[in-house]
Amino acid sequence: MKKSIQKTSAYAAVAAILFSFNACEQADVAPDAGLAAQGVEEAHQANSMNLNKTYTVHLMELNNSGVSGMATIDLKGDMIDVQLDASGLTPDMEHMQHIHGFTDTNKNAVCPPMSADTDGDGLISLVEGVPFYGPVLVPLTPYPTAYAAGMVNFMNDYGISRVVRSLQNNVIVLHGMYVDGVYDATIPVACGQIKVMNNGKAK
Repeated sequence: MKKSIQKTSAYAAVAAILFSFNACEQADVAPDAGLAAQGVEEAHQANSMNLNKTYTVHLMELNNSGVSGMATIDLKGDMIDVQLDASGLTPDMEHMQHIHGFTDTNKNAVCPPMSADTDGDGLISLVEGVPFYGPVLVPLTPYPTAYAAGMVNFMNDYGISRVVRSLQNNVIVLHGMYVDGVYDATIPVACGQIKVMNNGKAK
């Protein structure tokens, strides 16, 4: 009986030591580990903010619009410089243009195929295209008005958030053309995947 009591006391002492050790470990080590992880995350974010990348976009027609063009995007930390040239647009009309994409999933934005025309009217509407290219991430404002020849030469810079910075997952969409004699400012007329041209860090 005495030996049993001694064993029980010994087990209790060991358990107390282990509890004390674990408590010490959590109090003394965990904060350091947390600080280290925080430091890594902050360093990663700071590093990503110093990245310089150049992207190209080959704009191809949607809805048989005849619109085509090219764009380049220069990423400099949390800023982008956008240059866009397009032709075949409706002359003397304003054309909306956006970077579209997804931020809450791992889905990449793509240009919609004609099968996106779910109502069968022969045209892909803005809404019908959203499942493919996602919502607007960056409106490329001020929206340009096409010259008399149907051309646009556009240049501007924008601040972007960290979630938008994976630009190669996104697309640029141009909007606006006449449908049945009425100008529809929302209908997609051209789309292009954003592709990385070069990749590097700022010096």
